[in-house]
Amino acid sequence: MDLYDISVSLTEALPTYPGDPPLILTPSAKPFVVTSLSFGSHSGTHIDLPGHLGLAGPTVAELPLERLIGPCHVWDLSGHRGPIDAALLARQPAPSVQRLLLRTGNSRLWQEQEFCADYQALTADGAAWLIAQGIKLVGIDYLSIEAATGDGHVHRLLLEGGLMVLEGLDLSRVPASSYELICLPLKLASRDGAPCRAVLRCL
Repeated sequence: MDLYDISVSLTEALPTYPGDPPLILTPSAKPFVVTSLSFGSHSGTHIDLPGHLGLAGPTVAELPLERLIGPCHVWDLSGHRGPIDAALLARQPAPSVQRLLLRTGNSRLWQEQEFCADYQALTADGAAWLIAQGIKLVGIDYLSIEAATGDGHVHRLLLEGGLMVLEGLDLSRVPASSYELICLPLKLASRDGAPCRAVLRCL
């Protein structure tokens, strides 16, 4: 079975989005080794839900898992520099599934411990294009799908448009192709989102 693990490891060296809680791992050994975990619900690889913007919606524990498991496309946009807009997306092969992962130049940023604000992000017209195509899940390879200078408008378009947003992926080793996405978030009772373990299975 050929699998790609597209999650990033939760370590203290992982960059954190400005304003989010830091990731702290504290091991103890009395008498067994148990690590105390302290991190935000949007650390590393994670999903965004409508509650992230204060919108009505399900908790993570209430999510139907079939939305997070199933066919997906990986599009390789790593040769492009700049925002991901509708014109760029429209030049890709027409999506025939409802889950789409965007591989960009962002995947190289995981090598940097400090947060990099100059990452590639989706524009508002790009979000509108995804909604018009019937996409139900979109993923990207850094901590936010929206530019660091954004005001939440792109997130709002996607979440109000019924999309689930999967952020913090590492797609550096993944060729553009069709896969089965298997993405399982922590079963939290919160409504804003949760860290995930995400893998792609080759078809």
